[in-house]
Amino acid sequence: MRLTSFPKGIQVCGVPFYGGAGQDNSGTTYFVDNNCGSDSNDGLSWGAPLKTFARAVVLNNIDIARGSDRWARRNTIYYAADTETATIVAFPNKCDVIGVGSYDANSKPGITGNHAPVNPGNYGTRFFNIWFKGPAVASPIITLANSSSGIQFHGCTFSATSTTTTAITSTASPFLKIFNCRFEGAVATATISIGAGEAGGTEIVGNDILESAAVGILVNAATTTSWRSVIKDNLIQAATLTVDDNSDLFYIINNRLISAAAVTTIATCAEASDINAKRGSGNYLTADNVTNVLWPYTDTTT
Repeated sequence: MRLTSFPKGIQVCGVPFYGGAGQDNSGTTYFVDNNCGSDSNDGLSWGAPLKTFARAVVLNNIDIARGSDRWARRNTIYYAADTETATIVAFPNKCDVIGVGSYDANSKPGITGNHAPVNPGNYGTRFFNIWFKGPAVASPIITLANSSSGIQFHGCTFSATSTTTTAITSTASPFLKIFNCRFEGAVATATISIGAGEAGGTEIVGNDILESAAVGILVNAATTTSWRSVIKDNLIQAATLTVDDNSDLFYIINNRLISAAAVTTIATCAEASDINAKRGSGNYLTADNVTNVLWPYTDTTT
């Protein structure tokens, strides 16, 4: 265990990540400082940090793949930056990416770009305390496909521009976890979009989804969930549908939903939410002309 000035370690969103007994020390640790680092360094200490996130990903993936003694390990990348402009085409496999340091008044380092990892076997990347910023491009900030599995975002911020289509689009990428993140900016399509294919084990929990110009969370009708998936304990503000679950497969529980749409029929609230009444519980909906409606509203027992 690393020695720090914090005898009990440091946590992000309740997850120990520095110096504590709960930290995963099984793998190699890399350090990135986008202001003063150099990609010619080995990146194994703050005294010789890498400059770019992309270089840390390359070194991490080589390390994880080098032999059987690494396959079940988890590496760590500590990332410090003001805002790095980058297009991430590969995520670090089996790695925790942890934002540290001070970016003016912010504790999250920023990455501006549209990121679509296509590396095969892209498993188990976990992002903590990273600020993902969308450029003025009509694309998602994060695009996950079936080459990815088990991607997680904890305590991150996603900032959209007026042209950003979605903050996160995930298609056939199971075990996606989005915990305690903040989504801001008027996305054009949906803040989080779950596409056709396997989305089993997806958990979208405890997030603030704000200012969506369209749908808050959109689930495709052809989405499948071999393992139960949940949308729980979120605050979702949207121009139209707060949650649009066309698959009728997600368990949607204890969310606070705010829509700018006017509701025609309170028994369905169809303009403001699309939730399977038999998989929803404890959600409260406020729309243009209704306030704090417990949703699903319809009694399905008769």
